[in-house]
Amino acid sequence: MSNSDYERHEGQAELRLRQLEADIEAAQHGHNAATFLAAIVESSHDAIVSKSLSGVITTWNKGAERLFGYTADEAIGNPITIVIPPDRLEEEPAILARIQAGERVDHFETIRRRKDGTLIDISLTISPIRDGNGKIIGASKIARDISERKRAAEHQELLLREMHHRVKNLFAIIGSIITLAARTAKTTADLAAEMKDRLMALSRAHEMTLASLNGEAATGATRTTLFQLLSNILAPYERQSPDRWQLTGDDIDVKRQQDHKSRAAVP
Repeated sequence: MSNSDYERHEGQAELRLRQLEADIEAAQHGHNAATFLAAIVESSHDAIVSKSLSGVITTWNKGAERLFGYTADEAIGNPITIVIPPDRLEEEPAILARIQAGERVDHFETIRRRKDGTLIDISLTISPIRDGNGKIIGASKIARDISERKRAAEHQELLLREMHHRVKNLFAIIGSIITLAARTAKTTADLAAEMKDRLMALSRAHEMTLASLNGEAATGATRTTLFQLLSNILAPYERQSPDRWQLTGDDIDVKRQQDHKSRAAVP
């Protein structure tokens, strides 16, 4: 073998060695990336699940175990319907149809069932899984618990409805006061004065039955009785006729509202 042939073969061997080293490095890089990605999925607080196009669970991370109560061994190989309530089963074929069409389902809010039978509000994001040739072979799901958010929204809605009801009642009371005051008022000044007196009386009655945020009496009074409360409400009418009303009987304490379960005596 001539020197030129030897050098040529040596160069080709070195080239193949460099290519092999590059292939090994790429493989190691891909392996490390896959390992890193698997670690992220496994440590995620959200439930991350994959399933076949027939709806069979193929992977199940720790987040899914915490959210749904099934271990990976219990879930993998079973249909995803184990976490779907009976009245929501029609959702699964519709989701699979969209996945097979290559669509992604974002922030789909629904209800799922834990192993112990309790229901949970979740938000689902579902994406197609493709093989190396781009063919769709399954679906990945990310499920997030939104129960707390749903409860907060429902509580807010309840408060808004309660506020709406109370405001309507307040306007009805004011309308009644205007009607009653107009019957006896001789001038607009009389009407204004009577309206002011009666509204202020209701305000004082409200304060007498109101509890402060720390549960103590808002007005600082140690106790409020029924006669005190009624006397404040009826005070404006006493000025029109001193003998127009009187209170008799046993006076009792009126408890101030302390929590959402108890109701204060309000006019």
